[in-house]
Amino acid sequence: MQNMLATINANQPQLVHRFELAIKHGELAHAYLLVGPSGVGKTRLAQWIAMRLFCIHVENGQPDGTCEECQRISKQLHPDVLTIAPDGRQIKVDQVRYLKAEFSKSAVEGSKKIFIIHDADKMTVSAANSLLKFLEEPSGDFVAFLLTTNKSAILPTIQSRTQIVEFPPLPPEAFMELLQQHEVPSSLMQLAANLTSSIATVDELMQDDWLMNAKETIEQWYQAVSQTDMQAFVFVQTKIMKLATNRNLQQVLLTMIMLIWRDTMFVANQEIATDKISYQSALTTMKSFVQQHSPRKVTTVAQLTLSTSKMLDQNVSFQNVVEQLTIRIIEQLKEEAGVVK
Repeated sequence: MQNMLATINANQPQLVHRFELAIKHGELAHAYLLVGPSGVGKTRLAQWIAMRLFCIHVENGQPDGTCEECQRISKQLHPDVLTIAPDGRQIKVDQVRYLKAEFSKSAVEGSKKIFIIHDADKMTVSAANSLLKFLEEPSGDFVAFLLTTNKSAILPTIQSRTQIVEFPPLPPEAFMELLQQHEVPSSLMQLAANLTSSIATVDELMQDDWLMNAKETIEQWYQAVSQTDMQAFVFVQTKIMKLATNRNLQQVLLTMIMLIWRDTMFVANQEIATDKISYQSALTTMKSFVQQHSPRKVTTVAQLTLSTSKMLDQNVSFQNVVEQLTIRIIEQLKEEAGVVK
C-alpha cells in the first residue's frame, strides 16, 4: 500500500497536488473523466483520492495507507467505495443501474460515496445513456471517476458533465520499470517504450512473441535494404506480410521501420545512448552502413519512412507501401554509389 502511494506521488505529482488542494478547499466535482494510456496511474489516483477522503490519519495532506479505512479501500472492501468494470467486453446497463441504486443511498460510514468505473468507453449505449441521465440529475453526496484510454469513445454529453483530467505519459524511467514488472525482455524494452506509452498495448504486442518476431524481421529487412539487396523486396511478401495481420499491427510495423532508420540517424550523429536506440542488436549493421553513406543520404532515407503512415491513411495497401519504400530506399542508395545515374 505504501508503495502504491509512493508511486502515484512520484509519477503524477501535479495531479496529486491538484486533488489535494481540491479536497482541502472542498472543491471536488461530482464526476471526473480520467483519461490516459494504461499504466499512467488512473486507478491509483482514484484510490488515492478515496483514501484521502476516508483516511483517519491524514498527515501533511496525504493518507497514511495503513489505517483500517485505507486498507479496506485498497482491498476493494470499503462499503462506500464501489468499483465496476466490463462484464466480459462491455459494461452493461444492469451494472450502471446497480451503481445508480447505490448512488441514491446514504453513505454507510462517511459523508461521501466514491464510484470508480473502469474502461468507461466500453459502456453499451444503454449503459451510457443511463449514466448520463444520472449525471444530469445527481442525487446524494458522491464523487464518480470514469476511467478511459479512449476519450473519443465517451459520449460528448457525458464528457460535458464531468471534469476531464488528462494524464501525461509516465516519466521514461517509470515506464521502463513498468515494462520490467510485465516481464518484457530487456532486448525489447527500449523498442516497446518508443512504440507506445501504454502498457496494455505492449502486453498485446508481446502475445505469441509477435513483438520479438517483428523486431527480428525488421532487422533482417533493414540489413538487406542497407546493402541494396533487392531480396528485401521479396522479403516484404514472404516475412513482413505474415506479421501484418490487421491495420493496427501494420501501423506498428511502419513505426518500427521508421524507428530503425531513426536509430541509423542517431548512429550517424554519434548519438548511441541506450535511452534512444530501439535496435541495439543492429548497431553493428548501422555503423557499417553510416560509414558507407553520407549523413545527408542517411537523412534522406530516414525521411522517406515518415511518409508511410500517410500513405496507409490514404488507403494504399500496406504491402504496396512497404514495397514502394523498399524500392525508393535502394534507388537512393544506389544513386549515391553511382550505380544509378
